[in-house]
Amino acid sequence: MADTTTDRARRQELLDAMRAQPGDWTTGTVVRFHTANGWGCLRSVARTDLRRLVADGLVTEHGPQNGRVYRLNLTRDPRLGHGWQTPAQTPNRATHRPSRRR
Repeated sequence: MADTTTDRARRQELLDAMRAQPGDWTTGTVVRFHTANGWGCLRSVARTDLRRLVADGLVTEHGPQNGRVYRLNLTRDPRLGHGWQTPAQTPNRATHRPSRRR
C-alpha cells in the first residue's frame, strides 16, 4: 500500500502529540487521539501508524503482544538534540580529546 500525504500528515500529528505528552501510548489511545482530531481511524490504521513509527526508529514498543505500549524513542528524536554522547563533527576531532599525562 502506498504511503500518501494524508498518512504522513496523520503520523506526524501523532508524533507531535507523543512529543508533547511523553509516556505510554497504546493502540486504543492512538485511536482516541485520531478520532478526537478528525481523522476518524480504525484500530488497524492506528496499528499501522505505530508500526511505521517503530520501523522509522522514532518510537519503541514494550510489553507483551496483548498489552503492548509505545514510547517515544528519545535517543533518535532530532528535536531533542544529540546530547553529550555524540561527538561534534569537526575536522580535527582528536584535538578535542583531553591530553593524557604520564
